[in-house]
Amino acid sequence: MNGLTDELHARPTIYFDGPAYIEHVALMPDRLPASWAAHTTFDIGGERHDWPHTRVEFHTEFVTVTKIRKLTNDLTSWPRSDLPIAAAEDLAGVGRSKLICRSAIVVQSPVKKVSEVIRDFGFGNVTASVVGEGGAQVCSDFQASGEYTSRILLLNADLNKFRLGRMVRQLFEIETYRAMALLGLPEAWRLGPILSQYDAMLVDLSNRHVTTPATKHRELLEEISALSARVISAAAETRNRFSATSAYARIVEDRISELRERRVPEFQRYGMFITRGFQPAVRTCEATSHRLMQLSAATSHLLDLLQTRIQVEIEFQNARQIQAVADRSAAQLKIQRAVEGFSIIAISYYLLSLMRFAVETLDQAGLHVSNMVTLGAIPVVIVSVAISISRVKRALARTD
Repeated sequence: MNGLTDELHARPTIYFDGPAYIEHVALMPDRLPASWAAHTTFDIGGERHDWPHTRVEFHTEFVTVTKIRKLTNDLTSWPRSDLPIAAAEDLAGVGRSKLICRSAIVVQSPVKKVSEVIRDFGFGNVTASVVGEGGAQVCSDFQASGEYTSRILLLNADLNKFRLGRMVRQLFEIETYRAMALLGLPEAWRLGPILSQYDAMLVDLSNRHVTTPATKHRELLEEISALSARVISAAAETRNRFSATSAYARIVEDRISELRERRVPEFQRYGMFITRGFQPAVRTCEATSHRLMQLSAATSHLLDLLQTRIQVEIEFQNARQIQAVADRSAAQLKIQRAVEGFSIIAISYYLLSLMRFAVETLDQAGLHVSNMVTLGAIPVVIVSVAISISRVKRALARTD
């Protein structure tokens, strides 16, 4: 339970006030270091009141390095970077990494004419909003300058140290999680033509399923199984990335809503600009993920239909074979009964022949036997033979 409670304090805010220059770098290492621990934060450079102050935070699949440098007065031009990417990698101890996001924020006092400051900083098409319930104003052109840095100007009116640190953190999180969410977009672009090809293959296989004769069902089954395997493989390769995109997008939306921004006349709202450019990319990833799920379900359904059809045909063939066996058994039973009848006649004839031979022998010996005795013995012999054969059949049946 202590670990779960500590999660609430995993990433404390850095308190600061006055003019400051804050740089933030998000990196995705090629290999996770052995010392990697999710939700771990450590500071570099002494206590929180020491400046410049650097913080390293480890997340689930990326690491961030944030450096705060206090300024003595407001700036008239954008400052030079103090945190190159190589230095951020060394501070985080991650070696070669993939740059996810690099942002910089200048915090200074509010001004009467924002357009003049924007011009001095060399901003292009600027978005601006009043944030923190009127406590500050944020401006950015969302253009990547030197070392792929996205520049943000924060004009602080009455945010205290805590609220100012939280506001800076929210702005950096919007940039970082937005970049992490967009990692799924190249996968969606890559899968687009592939899924179109899979759709065409599925239509062709569905049409062939209706017209293919039973002799070629095995070939059709192999083709559908191969398509299903490809779709499942594509879904497995991108499932984590698309799920992460959806999760990061929700965080971005939450952070934008927490800004509680208001419109600045003559400027597009900061959060609105992000949302309009960000949501279509997220929707593309979600649509591709949904398309993969539908395609996987369709191929599985077609595979089930074909397997059901094959099973029905096999059962029909089995029924025909069983009927043929039953017909042969009935014919064999009739033959067996006929043979039994012939057997009764043959045995009875043999016994009566023996009896006739015995009567003729006794007659020659002087012992005359009436022919009526011989005639009466005929039914007795036949009935006795039939009863004997029936008992033998029952005995054999019990043995089986």
